[in-house]
Amino acid sequence: MYTLETLNRLSEIQSDQDIKSLSHAIFPGTHCPLFGVALTASYIQNMIIVVIGTSECTYYTKNFAYHRQKGKDSVYSLVLDDNEVVFGAVNQVEKAIKEIIEIENPDAIMLVTTCVPELIGEDYTGVKYSLEQEGNIPIFVVQTEHFKCNSHIPGMSRTLKSFAQAMQPCAQNDSINILGHRQDKVDETELVQLLTKHGITINTVIPSKCTIEQIKEAPRAKLNIVTDMIALDLAKEMKHRFNIDYIYFDKHLNHKIIDENYKQIEGLFGISLQEDLEQVKLEYHQLFNRCQTLLTGKKLIYGNTPMMAFETVDFLSDLGLVPVFVQLRELYDQDIKFKDNLLSKGYDPYISRIANIAPLRKLYDTISADLYVGHESPMLLKQKGMLQITFDVHAQKIGYELSIGIMKDMIKLFEMESMTMGGMMHAAM
Repeated sequence: MYTLETLNRLSEIQSDQDIKSLSHAIFPGTHCPLFGVALTASYIQNMIIVVIGTSECTYYTKNFAYHRQKGKDSVYSLVLDDNEVVFGAVNQVEKAIKEIIEIENPDAIMLVTTCVPELIGEDYTGVKYSLEQEGNIPIFVVQTEHFKCNSHIPGMSRTLKSFAQAMQPCAQNDSINILGHRQDKVDETELVQLLTKHGITINTVIPSKCTIEQIKEAPRAKLNIVTDMIALDLAKEMKHRFNIDYIYFDKHLNHKIIDENYKQIEGLFGISLQEDLEQVKLEYHQLFNRCQTLLTGKKLIYGNTPMMAFETVDFLSDLGLVPVFVQLRELYDQDIKFKDNLLSKGYDPYISRIANIAPLRKLYDTISADLYVGHESPMLLKQKGMLQITFDVHAQKIGYELSIGIMKDMIKLFEMESMTMGGMMHAAM
């Protein structure tokens, strides 16, 4: 029998270990860091990914990248047999990489280790040093170590941080790097359009729009703008090695945070963006007031969105929603401020580990919420009296446009419901 009392409330969450699941058997479960590596590294043009491990791990990565790259196969699988698990596979890996370089002529190779070689202590960093000069290309080594973490996020962070090894000192100019952006059409975002209007160019976008050569020249930029938490380690490494400042401009929703980020950029480049932002700020506040009229007192279950969990829930609570149940991947340093904000406003929702939908469905009647934010069966939620909304369509946005897009969708959803025209909204809207 599943019960909410299995879980901790927000006020009891002090560390990641305090986040519990409704059951020990988790379904469908989270992705492993290997997925995060494939998700990130497969963006880089003409880079070969070499996955070392069991057949399950290597096939999984190859299949994912093949579909993601629309048939282009840039993943090699090095499957360890019983003998290699016992005695190691360094020699075989070196031989394979030499053959890959000869056949493919790549711009770089990323060696990705999985749990089995990592647990037996096999270290492939020596392969990097012995073959990098011989092949005259960068060789990155990334460990996945799923036995140490709960999600794919570390794989993404480690992949991005590894790129710093290929970077070279450059004369700086008045350009920026966008770090962590994993969607297309970054040129169309509010942030980039504003900066372009004021003569600030993009040096490179890592990982979604770059080559190895552009990665090498990333230190040419005056500023790194981090648009996703996964790139913070890379930004810190570049600050340490090349003294390049960075601004953390994630998928923020609160107007004060967005405004502060823009002001930091203004100060660094000696420009003013306020006149350009006047209309979007006005629209933001008009939509904010409209949302409060429609949403105040409605109970919220938060599932999974492209944004940070506590930051999103904090914003939604400002709109009037009452969070009663929040699903969390992990507790990050960036969460603490928003966790404290929620508690200061008197909210103390139940917290569960994300990706454990099956037992949660047994408790929808007990929770008795009005809105589910995230991915779930829309028909099931409707049966339980809940509306649903997803925010995926807004994942590529940076700046006020993100909050504005979300608030417009919320207004549309609840106005539709008030006219009894339905109760489901999907990411495509």
